[in-house]
Amino acid sequence: MIKGYQMGETEGMPEKMPVCPECGNALPEGMTGRCPTCREWKESAPLPPQKNVHAAVVLSFFFPGFGQVYNGQYRKGLIVLVATIFGLYFFLVPGLVILCAGVYDTYRTALRQNAGTMPFREMHVYHIVLYVLIFILVCFAAMSVSSVFMIP
Repeated sequence: MIKGYQMGETEGMPEKMPVCPECGNALPEGMTGRCPTCREWKESAPLPPQKNVHAAVVLSFFFPGFGQVYNGQYRKGLIVLVATIFGLYFFLVPGLVILCAGVYDTYRTALRQNAGTMPFREMHVYHIVLYVLIFILVCFAAMSVSSVFMIP
């Protein structure tokens, strides 16, 4: 259970219901004022932060692994980046398979974080900078390795 929210199943996807942080009972939609059970004064409970699922998918498709970085999974994002670039550069089909798997993983992770079934993780600026630097390095490494193996 996430603090301030209680999970309930509706149509296959969990739904967030605001709960009183003091007593844990469900609050009516948009409630401000006193909690009906414990009589504590409450403002409307804020919704937890949400990931933009469409942005995560587009980022992951055009920049392999960046969708994972957006979802807060930095190591997985870097692994997907390296595997996709080397897979695309040397063997087209495995690279496409890894790219599609990375996009699907990004989509499912963003949905799970929004549903509250997976902990929400923030994306930080220093991870974006690190991703861009590693992206450039991996691209140059793939080009230099391929130039070594090219037959004149």
